[in-house]
Amino acid sequence: MSAFLGPIHHWLYNKISIQHNIVENIISYTEENNMEIDLRNALDEKFGKAEMKPLEKVIDVTNIHGWLQEKVSLEEYRLAYAVTSILSKEPNVLEDIKTIFYNMGKRISDLCENKSLVEVYKTINDTLLDGMPCDRANELLLQDENEVVWRRNVCVHKNYWSEVNGDIDIYYLLRDEFISGLLDKINVNYEKVNEVTSKISRR
Repeated sequence: MSAFLGPIHHWLYNKISIQHNIVENIISYTEENNMEIDLRNALDEKFGKAEMKPLEKVIDVTNIHGWLQEKVSLEEYRLAYAVTSILSKEPNVLEDIKTIFYNMGKRISDLCENKSLVEVYKTINDTLLDGMPCDRANELLLQDENEVVWRRNVCVHKNYWSEVNGDIDIYYLLRDEFISGLLDKINVNYEKVNEVTSKISRR
């Protein structure tokens, strides 16, 4: 089966896996804090179970693109619903959810160590789930040794959040926390230039 798979498929599956782990951490948070919500069962019933097994063992090689798109959508729905359902019941726990995202980024922050800014940007792009490669969600605008600027061409997340009555602004707030955690070990600033443009620069 591996003969049918290329690096881009493993790259995308890794991004899916990272978002899957964030959702798992959110579920664990609700369980550890005895919140009055059976989040795992709710997610499984609404969207189906999300299991991360080795790609070679689970992918449909007769429909690789479609299978990966289905997994992207599954994790997008699960994240949007998990966050939205928790905040609808306990809006005061937003800071805790932000911490979950920050810590997830920090957990893999060694990926950014000893890298150029362009390589750091690539790492951000390698870890955040932004649809399928063909969606071309982001565009690099400027890159040099001191600054990298990129723009979001299209929001591939909004429809998922809208369908669960969620706030897409919450997603981007949490996304920023993840990026900040990812950059925790390096001397790099991350900032939003405007709603769709972001920048990393040397401090």
